[in-house]
Amino acid sequence: MTGTSYSPQKVELRGTVERVRTGTAQLRQWSGRTIMTGAHKTPHDGPVQAGTYGLDGDEQGNTKVHGGPDKAICCYPAEHYPAWEADGIEIGEDGFFENLTLSGLLEEAVHLGDVFELGSALVQVTQPRRPCTTVSARWNVADLPQLMQTTGRCGFYLRVLEPGAIAPGDTMRLKSRLSNSSSVAEVNRIMNVDRYDREGIERVLESPELPEKWRVNLTRRLVRGTVEDDSARLGQ
Repeated sequence: MTGTSYSPQKVELRGTVERVRTGTAQLRQWSGRTIMTGAHKTPHDGPVQAGTYGLDGDEQGNTKVHGGPDKAICCYPAEHYPAWEADGIEIGEDGFFENLTLSGLLEEAVHLGDVFELGSALVQVTQPRRPCTTVSARWNVADLPQLMQTTGRCGFYLRVLEPGAIAPGDTMRLKSRLSNSSSVAEVNRIMNVDRYDREGIERVLESPELPEKWRVNLTRRLVRGTVEDDSARLGQ
């Protein structure tokens, strides 16, 4: 967490942990590909300890792009699952490899830098999830990562400020919000969808807790008018 001071904004926001899951890194054969991944996760009925690097027992297959303190816990809103089904895309339970399936905390409501009390832990929202080809391989839907971005059903990551235990049924309650913060939905839109929206870029650049690499890329878009090549990540 940066040294940014918190504003006294009073925003009432809370959700519920529907499911908690962890997974070990293993080789998987999905859609003709062999992938080392921790994406296949096992549910827990009781509390799981959360620390700086995530939930106990959770692993990542590619630690260059997954995991770490700023992506310690992956969250996904439960409300998105029936939305995918309505679109004709069948995704199994917890099919987006999240650690926490949450209800009541959509990307439009959650902001970067938000600090939440979660079980006995204290956590902070760091960034939207930027999906990769592992999710498309798992469900054999080639454009699923792109669809996650364009629909805004991307999920988000947490860092752990104070370790604690998290269990199904726990409340996730907003404790504080930074001034000028942008929602997860807006940051996803600017980073991944409306990538040449200059006014939007300028607003997002004012948001505290924006990942430094993203800040550099957005500044480059303003100066040079060029965007990053995400084709490899998206499998395009």
